[in-house]
Amino acid sequence: MCWIAPDITPVCAATEASLTQCSPTGFMYLSLLMQLFGNSSENSWVLCSVRNVGKKRYPKDDVYIEIFLILLIEAGPEEPDITMVPSTVKTLAGSNIDWKGKTLGGSSAINYMVYMRGNKLDYDGWAAAGNPGWSYDEVLPYFKKSENNREATNTKLHGISGPLSVVKFPYIDNTTEIIVESFKEKGLPLIDLTSPNNLGVNIAYSTSENGKRQSANAAFIKPIRQLRSNLQILTDAFATKILIDPTSKTAFGIKYQKNGIFFKAIAKKEVIISSGTYNSPKLLMLSGIGHKEYLENLKIPVLADLQVGYNLQDHVSTSGLVIALSDQLSNKVNRSQLLYEVNEYYKQGPLKHGPLTTTSVCNTVAFIKTNFTKENAPDIQYHFIGEQVDFFQDPASYLASNIFPMSFYDIINVYALLLDPKSRGIIKLNATNNIFGPPLIYPGFFQVKEDMDRIIEGMKFAVGLEETIAFKSAGISFDRTKLKGCQGMSWGSYDYFACLLMHYTTTIGHPVGTCKMGPKADKDAVVDAKLRVHGIKNLRVIDASVMPKITRGNTNAPTIMIAEKGSDMIKNDHEKSK
Repeated sequence: MCWIAPDITPVCAATEASLTQCSPTGFMYLSLLMQLFGNSSENSWVLCSVRNVGKKRYPKDDVYIEIFLILLIEAGPEEPDITMVPSTVKTLAGSNIDWKGKTLGGSSAINYMVYMRGNKLDYDGWAAAGNPGWSYDEVLPYFKKSENNREATNTKLHGISGPLSVVKFPYIDNTTEIIVESFKEKGLPLIDLTSPNNLGVNIAYSTSENGKRQSANAAFIKPIRQLRSNLQILTDAFATKILIDPTSKTAFGIKYQKNGIFFKAIAKKEVIISSGTYNSPKLLMLSGIGHKEYLENLKIPVLADLQVGYNLQDHVSTSGLVIALSDQLSNKVNRSQLLYEVNEYYKQGPLKHGPLTTTSVCNTVAFIKTNFTKENAPDIQYHFIGEQVDFFQDPASYLASNIFPMSFYDIINVYALLLDPKSRGIIKLNATNNIFGPPLIYPGFFQVKEDMDRIIEGMKFAVGLEETIAFKSAGISFDRTKLKGCQGMSWGSYDYFACLLMHYTTTIGHPVGTCKMGPKADKDAVVDAKLRVHGIKNLRVIDASVMPKITRGNTNAPTIMIAEKGSDMIKNDHEKSK
């Protein structure tokens, strides 16, 4: 069994609310998902050690490249089939593959599948900060290289032959279209959300194919796994330390644990860390790369004094702003309908259809610019998440245990996400168990008051959607039930929204920046423009942690772009060194 459903019984036992997910319906649903989708349909593969290094042409490559022997170490299991079902994404949180993607495919296996690139100014800003090669015009080819967009008409902007399927979900409900129309009434243009200037609204592209998720594993690894005899994959193997020669400051391998036994993997060329924004800095610090005084206090020998774990950024918001739907728009289903849809999806052939093929209103994305920004770029992004009215009984317990498909809902959480935060957080090692304990996350939200002010302006703009014909004719309005902890304030006031931001703080999982890319002169930089760790030879970090500044939009596609560009840099560097 690759997937073990989240255990919601402690939350259910602790709450006095009558949450539907805590009823027999919820547990029957989880049991059915485990039965149908708990395993991995990954085919078996042959692993062999290649001794003779030569040259070979592979399907994706347009030039001959040297065959490198590659060992991929993954802390989690094979990607389970449950990740392929778009609407069941909420059952992945709290399961055995969460931390944010503890499986092949990483966070792309458990995210909301929104394909978004950010704004042109994001990448031009990276380049201007001393990172040559990272301007928008220079990274656009890497977005296109991975993309296989079958709906695009602008091939100057979109790729049409890459491995990653980028399409709109095959199922779109009425509420999704109503929300788009409401933003258009408020003056937002209907745009391609991946365009260089992403001010506007539309139904977003998704990383999906034929009604199934396209994770990085499904797009990049599965198709070549049996073709690449030089690729070996170890799952359920936990990396604990980067092996570095303390004299030459050269990385030469990884120490990892599998089945309770420690092993060492030796690298003749490079060690590449792609453990994510939380775990890449953890692994670097465990290996002696980090803030000198901090590591010395932990009795870790220091090999490179760098600001590892600093510069943490995320798109912060609140889960406390809620739209109530009319009975005609409610998509809530009873137990028999729920179980029927799960079985129906499972029985369908390779071309999936129906409500489980989508994340529903989460497809709707809008970008606005508040009065706080002087740049011609958005600073607020809207996401909409379908929920159930049980939310109002006990918001914290509901969100901690919600397992139902995103397609079935009767209220909507409106997330006004801050795209350009001024506040910064930090990642630290777990002092109780710094190797196997989870890193300590200090997000640092709202240290700068302007961050809160921008979100509140965005929340008030969202409430203004009530004035549109689209909302009025559909009977949609914001629910003015005051949430616990904020009852003493006037609903819709600055103070009430500020209270929601402090009591119901949330993100949708876009952490970046903890191994910041920058020149050596930048005292906060951890890696250079080629993603090489400063002061350590043969060691790179290639994931979202290298972003100097968070992008204005969902971070999955930018992370894949970083990986595409990083792989080219590795190949080019080793071609030159021959």
